[in-house]
Amino acid sequence: MTNTEQLAQTTVGLKSITGLTDQEYEALTAALAKLRAPKVEDYSVHSKMLSAVRNQLVQRLNSNVSDDEKAKLLNDITELDRKMNAIQP
Repeated sequence: MTNTEQLAQTTVGLKSITGLTDQEYEALTAALAKLRAPKVEDYSVHSKMLSAVRNQLVQRLNSNVSDDEKAKLLNDITELDRKMNAIQP
């Protein structure tokens, strides 16, 4: 079964969110929260990507660049460090 077929089957039984009972609304909210929650493996992939970008910026910083570019690179590295610390599980 393709994703389109699955979507068609699920949308047939859907009703307006305003017509949901409290129990249905709570179930929907819990299901959406579960779908939106980052997976543990997603942390490692995203963290590796940010780390690779950070390494490239550090290499660029260590090359012969202007003071303005150094300031921008340091700012970008700091921002990446903040993001990497924020995604730690």
